[in-house]
Amino acid sequence: MRKSFILLLLAILTIGVNAQKLERVEPMFWWAGMHNPKLQLLVHGTDIGSLEVKINYPGVRLAEIHKVENPNYLFLDLEISAEAKAGKFPIVFNKNGKKKLQYVYELKNKEQAQSRIQGVTSKDLIYLLMPDRFANGDRSNDIIKGMRETKLNRDSMYYRHGGDLQGLIDKLDYLKELGITTIWMTPEIENDMPMASYHGYAATDHYKIDPRYGTLELYRTYVNKAHEKGLKVIKDVVHNHMGTGHWLYTDMPMKDWVNQWPAYTQTSYRDEPVMDPHSSGGDKKKMLDGWFVPTMPDFNQKNPYVQNYITQNHIWWIEYAGIDGLRLDTYPYNEPEYMRDWALKLKAEFPTLSIFGETLVNSVAAQAFLPMEVQ
Repeated sequence: MRKSFILLLLAILTIGVNAQKLERVEPMFWWAGMHNPKLQLLVHGTDIGSLEVKINYPGVRLAEIHKVENPNYLFLDLEISAEAKAGKFPIVFNKNGKKKLQYVYELKNKEQAQSRIQGVTSKDLIYLLMPDRFANGDRSNDIIKGMRETKLNRDSMYYRHGGDLQGLIDKLDYLKELGITTIWMTPEIENDMPMASYHGYAATDHYKIDPRYGTLELYRTYVNKAHEKGLKVIKDVVHNHMGTGHWLYTDMPMKDWVNQWPAYTQTSYRDEPVMDPHSSGGDKKKMLDGWFVPTMPDFNQKNPYVQNYITQNHIWWIEYAGIDGLRLDTYPYNEPEYMRDWALKLKAEFPTLSIFGETLVNSVAAQAFLPMEVQ
């Protein structure tokens, strides 16, 4: 009995000593030679905030370590010099001088193919499609065990239909024959939501293609094959919100990662208070900070960590896949100052990238206001 008790005590102590667990580092990798030398890594894992961090790689400096409200997070500010070379290096997490965890980070070489990031112009004919509803090229991924929605019914407006990236790749020649020059697809990143997950606008992982569509590698293959056929690619991105199934919502880095209200508050869907310098501050706040719907938490874009996370994610996708343009969902619902900063940073990295936003406005003044925000 005494021996069993001692073994149990040792097991408990061991669990306590090794409680830290590294679950995510985002962006997962980056590139040497980017215009902006600054990179902020989000590190997520059980009690990761109790650890110290060391990086030793030529041209890469760990400028600052940010510990935040939630002990499951660290934010690491890196400075990557112009002399830094592509390669792998360890990010070492220590406690009391002893190595606890390690993540092997990689700086990659940027790709230089001329077909990448071409931009979209008025000469292009854009074809919008919803990947789940377009073509099913791989029936093995129609239902993914463990995801929140597993119903498949092509007779239903709200259930998934089974379309995927392979189906789109298989139909590229068909699209080319139609005379279109550019493909715009609704968001293809993971939407692990219990209902109506087909539309893609309630992200649950910003760095992952929804497995019912395929993989990161298959997405890049799709972009490359489209470019080979003379077709351009627009990626649909969402600054304003995420899904309630997102790991960044179920375990938020800090309370103000999303806009909080004493009780659930929905946006007014009225963009006039954002444009009018004489509008009520309360009306403007409700428009910008109110949630789009209850299942889509509203990002607090005044939070600098949120700003870095979203901006770097979009830069990552552009450089990773070589897409030609971005369509910005729910554009007027975002903080204007942040969107201006976001646009400047993306255009500094990718001068040929095209950007256009979604809005529904009915006056000349409103139409004039929105483009001026990013000038």
